[in-house]
Amino acid sequence: MRLDLFLKRTGLIKQRASAKEACEKGLVRVDGRGAKAGKLVAAGSLLTLEVADGFLEIEITGLPLRNYKRTDGEAFYRVREKRHKDVE
Repeated sequence: MRLDLFLKRTGLIKQRASAKEACEKGLVRVDGRGAKAGKLVAAGSLLTLEVADGFLEIEITGLPLRNYKRTDGEAFYRVREKRHKDVE
């Protein structure tokens, strides 16, 4: 499944265009490498998302067949680590 579609369907990012933009800006990494929106992801892939207050590292556990609310989309990934940016 395409990375941008996974992000949209699980509710991690609300719009597919926003997911594509985040990938272009380097805010999304797959298995430790920068990834384009069309990167194929599968169960077992590790995603790192740069969010407003830090970083979110998740492991994909399954692929959604349709769009889900963020709370329901969590069935398809497991949060491994959530790091906050240091405030200076």
